[in-house]
Amino acid sequence: MKSLSIVLAGAVLALSVPTVMTTNALAYQCNNETSQARGRANKKWMSRAKARKAWSVRVKGEQGLAWSVWKIAKQKSVTCKKIGSRWTCLAKAKPCKYVVP
Repeated sequence: MKSLSIVLAGAVLALSVPTVMTTNALAYQCNNETSQARGRANKKWMSRAKARKAWSVRVKGEQGLAWSVWKIAKQKSVTCKKIGSRWTCLAKAKPCKYVVP
């Protein structure tokens, strides 16, 4: 029974190694220019989400789908302020895209 556990553990490890290596092999290419967009809503969290979405839409329109992923953008920031009863947020980031090494 003990040897079966060792074999299974070895199989799990062997299957996970290629995934880790592939993940580490991902590379990015980033623009030097920062893009920005605003979002407005009654709730701060919603305004932040709208600003990030607006950033993605703007970058997609200007540079293409590959550049429009907020999650991999560099130097990201979202600043918010309340004006009256509404929140306005500004999302800024340098667009990046995946590249195949």
